[in-house]
Parts: sequence; structure tokens; C-alpha cells
Amino acid sequence: MPAQDTNGRREFLRTSAAVGGVAALGGLAGCTGMLDSGDDTLTVAVYGGVFQEVMDEELFPAFSDEHDIEVESEAQPTSEEALTQYENAVSAGQAPVDVAIMAQTGVLKGLNSNLWHLWSEDDFENLEYISDDLVMEADDGIPAIGALSWYINLVQNTDVIEDPVDSWEALWDDQYENTLGLLGYASNSFLLDITAELRFDDPEILQDRDGVEEVFQELQGVTSQANMWYENEADFQQRLIDGEVPAGMLYSDITLVLQDEGEPVQSNFVEEGSVLDSGLWVTLESTDLSEEARQFIDYASQPAVQDRLAENLYTSPTIDREHSEIDDELYEQIAGPGPDEAITPNYDLYVEEEDWVNQRWEEFIIN
Repeated sequence: MPAQDTNGRREFLRTSAAVGGVAALGGLAGCTGMLDSGDDTLTVAVYGGVFQEVMDEELFPAFSDEHDIEVESEAQPTSEEALTQYENAVSAGQAPVDVAIMAQTGVLKGLNSNLWHLWSEDDFENLEYISDDLVMEADDGIPAIGALSWYINLVQNTDVIEDPVDSWEALWDDQYENTLGLLGYASNSFLLDITAELRFDDPEILQDRDGVEEVFQELQGVTSQANMWYENEADFQQRLIDGEVPAGMLYSDITLVLQDEGEPVQSNFVEEGSVLDSGLWVTLESTDLSEEARQFIDYASQPAVQDRLAENLYTSPTIDREHSEIDDELYEQIAGPGPDEAITPNYDLYVEEEDWVNQRWEEFIIN
């Protein structure tokens, strides 16, 4: 295992919202607003905190050395904030950033607003290494390509709970009454997808409103077990460490970093499948540096680069396993049984039915 940026990780975990991003999507929290890029500097928006620090060390300098293209990173705000900024900028012909990591639902929303540059497969030499489901296709081209992936696992404080909490059935188990910390939005917890998979054995039930209503009714059974519904991952992290909220759902990479810090926490890949979510590279339609953006995305798609990021961030590579040289022990630590055994969210639901799902979430779950 390569040396970790211990001080940066500790500061990040204790002060930021970590993997959000995916904001309403379950991703990393951003830290700053975004600046206009220089004429010849490629500006790349990435998740903030230690993720930005690691990319500043492990990704951007090596790319600049190889391609003689300067890169400036910007910490991206939440997906909703970023999308609003991007929409305003693109409509004005401006580009506050050239390339950004965007979670899947954010990509879909931006695609509906024509925010992204569309590529063809022939534009990239390394696209063949990226998992097919992380190469997003639209009618006229490819708007987004996998940057990194992460798992939502069940986690526990091992000083309080000794046996692994490794089944989603724990969400309905009254032995965990008032015990669990759960992600606070429908579109970042993906509890609808978990419930459809676990209790109905049928992800297709989420294809219409009647089916979603059935799932919501079943999902109400988790509310007694919830001690907190959290928006900011840092809030749950501290309570998990303290044993105040001794179990719940959290991003596996964050939990592994906490373990590196010596905290009594454990990340459990779930028997029925952990939730796999991803961030993808998008390029703003208004950028003047589309060629530089193409070179950057192609560089970041190389297996060696993906492995390097995974080793330093504990995120899951977006390349197929056969192309990765990460040893089996580390791969199992960061990806468990792998993406084929994971629950993949129904992203279209959270885009096409966003307002209705959020309303029903408030009625069934939060209230």
C-alpha cells in the first residue's frame, strides 16, 4: 500500500462533506467557487479536499509533463450548484472550467441542457479499457467517460458492534432500532434501489410510479432503525468514530481512510450487493480547449493512471479488472467482489421523476 497523505486526509474527513457528490447523488462535497480558466491552461473541476490534493499530486503533473499542457484544478461545489453555474456559463458562451467530474445524474441533467461536448469513440485511444457502463452514450455521441467509482457499504464502530453488519436486512432489523446513520436523500442513498433489489428481487419495479409507491411503503420500515439522516458525511463520520451512532451506510473509501487513521471502524461489502456509484469526466460545450480536454480524458483513462488513483484514494478503478494491475488483496479491499455483484442505481428515476420522488421521500421517510 502506498503511503497515504495522513494529515490531508484527517483534515478532509473532519471538516468536509467528503464523497458526495455527488450532493444529491451521493458524491463529494466541493469547497470553493470556480474561476475562469486562463487562455492556455486547462481547468479541471474535481471533488475537493484530499481528492483534489491526490489528483494534484498523482494525476495533473504527470499529464502536464507528458503532453506539455498546464492544468489548474478547482474544487467543485455540489452538483446542483455546479450545474447552475455551468448552464449560465454555457448559455453565455463562457467556460468557468473546461473539464469536470460529474456524477451520473448530474451528467444526465446536463445532457438535457446541452451542456456537454459530445465525443466519438474514435477520439480516444484508451476508451477500450473503460468499463462499458461507464462510457455514457447519447444520440449524437459520448458526453461522459468514467473518472472514478466508489461503493456505498454498511459500516460499524467495532468497539460497539463486533459482528459485521453486512446485510441490507439490518435496515429493517429491530435489533438496530435507533442505531443507524443513513444518507438523507433518495438520490444519494439509493435506498429505493436497495429495497427493490432486496425486498422485491426486481429492480424493474422502479420503472413506474405505482411500483415506486410500493417500494416506498416497504422502505418506511427502515425509519425506526434510523438514528440520523445525514446530509454532511462528516457529521456521521464523527458520530460513528465516537460510537454515538455505531453503524450505518457510508462510502467505503472514506471508511478505509478512517481505518488508516486508527479509528475503530469497519467497512462491510454487503451480501446482497453494495451500491456502486461513479463520477465521470465531462467537457463543457463552451470550452475553447476541447483538444486539450480530449488529451486529458484519454490520459486519465489509461490503466496505469486509474490504478494509481485507486491506490491513493481507495476508489474503484473505472477500467475492467482484466486491465488493472492492482493486486488481488488491495482490489478486494477497495472493490469487494467487484462491480458485477453490486447494485447499480436507476439513475433515470432521479432525473426524470426528480420532484415527485423528492416529495414522496419527504412524505414516506423524513416525516
